[in-house]
Amino acid sequence: MNFLKNLRLSSILFLSFICLLYFIRVPGCFGAQPEIPPEKQKTLRLLLVPEQNTFEQRHRYKFITDYLSSRMEMNVTAEIMANYGEISVAFKEGLADAGFFGSFSYVLTHTQAGIEPIARPVWLDGSSTYQGYIFVRKDSNIQNVREMKNKNLVLVDKATTAGYIFQRSYFKLNGIDDMDRYFARISFARSHDAAAWAVYTGEADIGGAKNHIYNSLREKYPDFRENMIVLAESPEVPSNGLAVSKNLNPAIKLRLKTLLLSLHETPMGREVLKNFGARRFVETTDNDYRVLYLMVKQLGIDLADYSN
Repeated sequence: MNFLKNLRLSSILFLSFICLLYFIRVPGCFGAQPEIPPEKQKTLRLLLVPEQNTFEQRHRYKFITDYLSSRMEMNVTAEIMANYGEISVAFKEGLADAGFFGSFSYVLTHTQAGIEPIARPVWLDGSSTYQGYIFVRKDSNIQNVREMKNKNLVLVDKATTAGYIFQRSYFKLNGIDDMDRYFARISFARSHDAAAWAVYTGEADIGGAKNHIYNSLREKYPDFRENMIVLAESPEVPSNGLAVSKNLNPAIKLRLKTLLLSLHETPMGREVLKNFGARRFVETTDNDYRVLYLMVKQLGIDLADYSN
C-alpha cells in the first residue's frame, strides 16, 4: 500500500514538473523557441560623418548596411550626423554601436569615449589614406600664405583633419597663430564638397577640404578642374574607418570585423564593394593614427577637453 502511495506521489510530482517547464519555457525544452519578430530584433546603429552630399553618401553606404543586415541577421542602420562633432557626443552618451569616422573625429572619440577601430576601406585607386588640401581659384592670384591675409577662408568642421586640423597646423607652421585675426572671415561649410564649391563660386577666397572629395569634383567637372589649384597638402592619414563602441558585444564586434575584412573574397561581397567604391577593407588599429596624434600635439590640443 505504501508503495502505491509513493508511486502516485511520484507521478503527481513528475506531472507538476512538466507543467512548470511548459509555463516557464526552459531553453532547450520542447524544441526550438518561437522566433523573435523582426521589429523586436536587435538594431545595430551605425553613424556617419557628413563628408559629402548626404544623398550620395546615404546611397553608397546602403550597400554596406544591407549586406551586413543580411549576414548578421540583425537590422543595421546608417545615420548621417549633422556635423562631425555630433558623432563623438553620440558615443559618449551611449547612443551608437559603430560608426565610420574621419581621422580626427576618431582620435577625439577614442580619447573621450574609448571606441575601437577595426577596419577601413581601400579605395579604387589603391589608397587607404587621405590628405587635406588648401586650395584657391587660379584667377585669385593667391600663391602663398602672405597673399592670403585679410581674405575669406572656408573650412569644413572643427572636428575634421582634412577640413580644419591640417589647415590650422599649416598656418601655424607658417607663423600664423591667430587665424581669426589673419583672415577677414572664417566660415564652416559642414561638408568637404560644399567647401570646395564655395571657393569655386567665389563665396570664399581660400578653402580646405579632403583630397578625395576635391579630386572627384575635378574629374566630374572640367570647369572646376580648369579654374582651381591646390597650394598645400597634408601628410596622409587613415581613410574613414569603422570603429565600434567599447560596450558593443564582443561576438558582434568580431562578426562585423570578419565580414568587412572578407568582403572581397566572395562574388556578392565584391559587388557590394564595387557599388561602395572600394577594393576591400583592411584591418585598422589606433597606431595607424600616430601622424595625426603628432599634429594634434603640435597644435597643443587637449583631446580630453576638446569641444566642437
